[in-house]
Order: sequence, then structure tokens, then C-alpha cells
Amino acid sequence: MATPDDSAPRTATIDLPPSATRDLSILILLADTPIPAVVAQFGDYHSIFAGLLRRAVRIAASEGGAEPAKEGGGHKLTVEGYDVVQGKYPSEERLKQADGVLITGSAASAYEDEPWILDLVSFVQRLPKVNAALKLVGICFGHQVIARAYGGVCERSEKGWEIGTRRIELTQRGKQLFEGHEKIKIHQMHRDHVPSVPSGFELLGSTSDCDVHGMVRFAEGKDVPHTVDNISIVTLQGHPEFNSTIVNEVIDMREAKGVISHELAEESREYAGEHDDGDWIGRVFLRMFGV
Repeated sequence: MATPDDSAPRTATIDLPPSATRDLSILILLADTPIPAVVAQFGDYHSIFAGLLRRAVRIAASEGGAEPAKEGGGHKLTVEGYDVVQGKYPSEERLKQADGVLITGSAASAYEDEPWILDLVSFVQRLPKVNAALKLVGICFGHQVIARAYGGVCERSEKGWEIGTRRIELTQRGKQLFEGHEKIKIHQMHRDHVPSVPSGFELLGSTSDCDVHGMVRFAEGKDVPHTVDNISIVTLQGHPEFNSTIVNEVIDMREAKGVISHELAEESREYAGEHDDGDWIGRVFLRMFGV
């Protein structure tokens, strides 16, 4: 059963650029623990996502020709982690104070009826009633859970695995969000997918192996413009937080366990070695929060 986490959550504090006008807080719902080889090098998903946000902040600062604020001064981004597999969630009071919630990837399948997954789906459904202004980000498993929470479907793809850096062909809405780019390149590690966009969402992009590689939902209101600062929910099937080392470690593990074939592993390693836009995608996410 989902319960508020009364213990001190995992916390990281990131100095925002001088242009930031206020402090921010993002709550990360940790839906898995990386494999040991990844933890040894990069830490758990709280550490990995905090790293992504730090790099994104540096990009934002460089755009203005400035460095992030020095320690002890300026506005801060607080990143808190909650282990939802163990039923740990932020309290309702914390959710009312927060700016965003991010749901991580997981080796689990979002269509399963494991108690912790059902709790997570119910939590997502309740969020707008707790804090209508809260922005929600879903990554891979998080993308699929959000689709399920909003009446969509997640299922095993008949096309099989999609692994390594893939080029996502963007829709017009995707081009708007990702600043006019025709494509974005992002690491993948999935064979489950969302076959169609739930009602109320718009498609961001696709590949030949996956029709729904991301989706967006804007804040409701007759006169609310569909701009980045009015995004309510954004999801990606891919992993902006991953790098080639992380992906190759997972490929090695899954090949050794027979989850993927040697041929697929070799092909996936080639994709994994290609450049990805993960840090820049993290920077685009920050625009949702006014950074």
C-alpha cells in the first residue's frame, strides 16, 4: 500500500543559473534499482537523474553566458527520491509544495497488476486533485504508467526490443517542444510500448519500431496557450538519463542471462555507441519550470 515517506527522502541540491527567479523542487518516484554494474559506476536512479538535471542546468547557464550560482547563493533545485516499489511516496503536503514529479524507468512492465504498480497508477490519477499545477514527467516505464493511468494501454510490442540510440521522427508538436528539430536522438531500452496516445494527449514522435515515443498534455483552460510553460505532462519512451556505458552494461547483462540474443546484443551495441541528445532533452524539460 502506498504510504507517505516519513523518513528523510534522498535529496540532492543543485544551484540554478542566476537567471532563475525562484527555488524549484522535483520529486522523483524511483520505480527500480539499476543493475549492480551501473550502480557501482553511476549510483541509483536518484543519482542518475540528479546528474542529468545538473548537466541540464549547466547548459541553461551557458545559454545566458553565466555559470550556475555559487554555493550558498542564488536559487536552488531540490531533487527528492522516493522508492515507490517499497510503497514510499511524498506526502500530500509535500506534493502541494513541489513543482514537478518524475517517474523513472523500470525492468517491470507497466501493464502488470503487481500491487506496487497499481498503487503507482492510482497515485498518478490522484495528482491533479492534490496539486493541479504540478508538472509530471514520465520516462520509459513512467511514460507507460502515465498512459495507463489516463485510460491508455501498455503492452508487449510485437516488434520486439528497441535498444540503443534511436532517431525519433518528431510530429509538429514535437518540433515545437524540441525547438524546431526534425529528430531527437535518445537511448532506448524497451520491448513494452504504448500503442496509441490516450485521449487528451498529443503525440511527440515515433520510430519505425515504436509508434508512440512520447506524448504531451497541456494545462486545461479555454484560453491557455499550448506553450512549453503550460505543459502539464510530458513523457518519453526513451532514456535521456542514460549514456552508452549504462546501456552497454544492461546489454551485457541481458545477453548473459539469455534475455536477448547475441545477434541483437551486437546490433544494439552499435546503436548504443552513437551520440545522444539526452542532456539537451533534460535542458528542454527545465523550460517547463521556467529555467
